[in-house]
Amino acid sequence: MNQFVIGVGVGVLVSVLGGTNLVRGLFHPSPSLAQAAAEPVLMFENERIKAWNLTLEPGQSTPQHTHQLDEIVVCLESSKLRITVPGPDADGQSVQPKSGEVFMPKVKGVTHVLTNAGNTRYKQISIELK
Repeated sequence: MNQFVIGVGVGVLVSVLGGTNLVRGLFHPSPSLAQAAAEPVLMFENERIKAWNLTLEPGQSTPQHTHQLDEIVVCLESSKLRITVPGPDADGQSVQPKSGEVFMPKVKGVTHVLTNAGNTRYKQISIELK
């Protein structure tokens, strides 16, 4: 019986610690996560649009990519962003969309990297127009 109680106690402790680490990871990502490339997640697609969700933790960047379509962006969480294009301007351009702002950047045919240069998470939904 004592082994059963000890086993249950260990199981509860592991569950609590595991849950604590899970919650900590959701709200305070590890530095290695912030340095990993952020890939947008396709949320929806039909014959007219593609909708993407992108989250960038502080210091995190997208891979270099080229936009094939025009898009509308909805900023969900604001942070300072650096937009870097290939070429001699290595510093890039800085922007900071406001939370709730909706805008249509001129990105069709543009190759760039988007980096969160701020101290807070950046989150957006982008809708590509086919």
